Amino acid sequence: MFSVVIPAFNAARTIESAVRSALGQTERQLEVVVVDDGCTDGTVDLVNRLTDPRVRVISQSNRGLPAARNAGMAAARGTYVAFLDSDDLLLPAFLGRAREALERTPNPGFAYTDAYVFDDRTGRVRERSAMARTNPPTPPPEDPGEFLAALMRSNFVYVSTVVPRAVLDHVGGFDERRTSCEDYELWLRILLAGYRMAWVPGQQALYRKHPGQMSHDLSVMTRNLLDVYETIPPDAMPTPSHRRLLSERRRSASRQLRYFVPVAKLAPMHLITELKRLGVSESWYETPPAEVTEPFPDLSVV
Repeated sequence: MFSVVIPAFNAARTIESAVRSALGQTERQLEVVVVDDGCTDGTVDLVNRLTDPRVRVISQSNRGLPAARNAGMAAARGTYVAFLDSDDLLLPAFLGRAREALERTPNPGFAYTDAYVFDDRTGRVRERSAMARTNPPTPPPEDPGEFLAALMRSNFVYVSTVVPRAVLDHVGGFDERRTSCEDYELWLRILLAGYRMAWVPGQQALYRKHPGQMSHDLSVMTRNLLDVYETIPPDAMPTPSHRRLLSERRRSASRQLRYFVPVAKLAPMHLITELKRLGVSESWYETPPAEVTEPFPDLSVV
């Protein structure tokens, strides 16, 4: 039923926990495809020690995150493909709730949710969700055109999505040229192909904050975002208002790249953003929610 694709590059510290969170789903008809993207730190050995026959590893030279996800998709045998980063975790009910959401959605393109954020050094869980800064509409608009417009204004879709394999066969996979925003580009491409989103309420995953996680330069991210908007042909927009919105987003990203990004590197605002990324001035649960502590009693050791 499900193929959980986990791209991994030197993820020995976290890969076992990620794989076990996928295997711990209430949906049992699944496989876990770990993509070894040129690991040199023992990641593959750790995965191979797991005795569950539903886990398999495919290896390639280091080609980057989008290419690793695409390799996992190519090897996947499930009706649905779920994406999980090698340092993150899934809550046990996610795949089941995603399947239910997809089955009740006409012409579904992907199911998405939000995620809790935790500090793996302390095990603390942050009160603010992973996507809260993007102001996700809750509930999201059911009208496909309104949802597309909302997503064009801000990417509020957490990366751990579940996509029908038939949809990926139709629209293709991740753009391997990109160093960021490759997930956002795929979500927009799926919607523009006429598919609809399926929402899984709440926070059904765990996003890990740790010193070694991949980060992106603001200028690189903004340049990739602008390229996403410039890659979309105006004629692909379903209505004139969507075409105007596309032009607006192009102008906004261009202005940000030209004016805001250079200033942000020097301004106090940039320092504040960095402090928040490190967990300073954040609010944390005194006691994490039960849906987190039941499957993961101590997040400082996962």
